[in-house]
Amino acid sequence: MIKDTLSKLKEQERELRQTLIIEAARNVFGEKTYDQVSMAEIAKAAGIAKSSIYTYFSSQEELYARIVYQDACAFMQELNHITHQENVDAVKATIDYFLDYYIEKHSQWRMITHFALHGNNNMESIDKLNEIGRELMDTFERVFVQAGCKTGTRLLAHTLFSCLSGILIAFRNYPGRSEQERISHIKKISTQVEAMMKTYIEEQKHVFG
Repeated sequence: MIKDTLSKLKEQERELRQTLIIEAARNVFGEKTYDQVSMAEIAKAAGIAKSSIYTYFSSQEELYARIVYQDACAFMQELNHITHQENVDAVKATIDYFLDYYIEKHSQWRMITHFALHGNNNMESIDKLNEIGRELMDTFERVFVQAGCKTGTRLLAHTLFSCLSGILIAFRNYPGRSEQERISHIKKISTQVEAMMKTYIEEQKHVFG
């Protein structure tokens, strides 16, 4: 029994250390592009020795991919839960959740934009990262299928993601405005995106019956 208890404590310690490293790395990756980050910086942010990171992650790339995968899965799981509730407006719910999520989780958002703008195609895990991106688009596409779209749902998924991403890039840190003013403006723009999407969906329904 003592052996089992010690084993559980070691596993808990391992999980806590992994979480500490991931949270520190997410913040560091959120401030710089992947190529500008070093394991030494991550170790300093986590308050541990650099060698300790390699106990849990074989490389900086593995750590980066783990964070992207973990964060994307959490986002998609909650979005699927929200959009499958009874009588939900799936398009509006997706827009609201996306913006609220990434306004709050600033480091995650910066990681996404850094990779989108400065992605390293030489990364060994690029296929895995692209797979995650496709899964995210699958999630967005299901929203349009649920809303009644008959065709072009993949393109609509890409369009909505691009629109919401563009709003955050343009206005999340807009200078000369308070946090409340920036968020209010982001939400106002999102209502225009929502209206355009719904107009297109209704036009499709009219065409295809």
